[in-house]
Amino acid sequence: MNISGSGFRLSEPMLFVYNLLTLLLTPLIFVYLLIFLLRRKDVRANFWERLGKIRAIGDSPSPDPIERQRPARARESGTPRFWIHAVSVGEVMAAVPLVRGLRLRFPMSRIVFSTYTSTGRETVKSKCPEADQCFYFPLDIFPVVQRVIAKVRPTLFLLVETDIWPIFLRTLARKGIPSVVINGRISPRRLWATAFYQRVLAQVSFFCMQTDVDAERLLSLGIDARKVTVTGNMKFAQAIVREREPSRLRKDLGLPIGTRLLIAGSTHPGEEAEIVRCYQRLCHSYKDFFLLLAPRHPERIEKVESLCRSYGFSCVRRSRADGTSGSSILLLDTIGELSDAYALGTFIFVGGSLVRRGGHNVLEPAAWGKPIFFGPHMEHY
Repeated sequence: MNISGSGFRLSEPMLFVYNLLTLLLTPLIFVYLLIFLLRRKDVRANFWERLGKIRAIGDSPSPDPIERQRPARARESGTPRFWIHAVSVGEVMAAVPLVRGLRLRFPMSRIVFSTYTSTGRETVKSKCPEADQCFYFPLDIFPVVQRVIAKVRPTLFLLVETDIWPIFLRTLARKGIPSVVINGRISPRRLWATAFYQRVLAQVSFFCMQTDVDAERLLSLGIDARKVTVTGNMKFAQAIVREREPSRLRKDLGLPIGTRLLIAGSTHPGEEAEIVRCYQRLCHSYKDFFLLLAPRHPERIEKVESLCRSYGFSCVRRSRADGTSGSSILLLDTIGELSDAYALGTFIFVGGSLVRRGGHNVLEPAAWGKPIFFGPHMEHY
């Protein structure tokens, strides 16, 4: 028995239930997206892409100048097509060296990115010009998945870390398209549904895991050991090259040389209030002390700004800063500047660690030799 021609059989009950529930919930998902469509600009921008309306690879010239120099015939046929999926900023940054390696090894190939967040997409655009196309990952609904795979026609699907979508992976396997998990990790929370994850992950062709612990967890789910290897954490392989302090950023923010600056990077709800209270106490003891807050998701900037003002502080957004505001709190609401901003800091707090988010990249501030502190939740690092 098939559901909508998807090929999910009753002999695979958990996948069948997942597929059935997804189909039944599709109208609710559509209504949910429509509500957000009316409220938020960032959702309006990606609404149709998540439903599979993307440009077919090869329909128009690539924005990459290297790509435009390739013969059209070579671009359109007989070349590898790599599809890399990275959920958000951290995963995208981890994949950048891989993309550059693929471009060098396969200069005639097509490389496309999918992400799940607007910040991830902006990071691809700013940090990975080697990619031919970037779009939002489709909803895990069979007709949508089918449509996107048909447009991309990947030779190989590369999944950064472990963003598991059962219908998507199953469809790839049914079409004979190999999939590889890179920089993989397995949370202990996923071990409770062993039968389900075993069935889903069995569709993956190969796993490159971060640690021996991750590999062991994968094997405990019943995955064939011949499909599992440990390659280390790709985030440690990122090349962080800084020739000098970003003086233009310092000037734009109005920070005199020698200024004390506390930077809180990649913060989440619940962390900004703690940081602002800490900064408030520092201001009682030190003069000319500034705070730079960089929320993980820039669309939260208005709420963070209101929070700062509720404590009596003046603040200015990076996008509006002209070097003359005199505000004591600076809000980084741009994409791709946090790494450079760390160079200006006296102390660095790395967010996602006071709340249960698993932490964020500590290597970027460490590359500048800065004192770093964080909370108890650094499971991802």
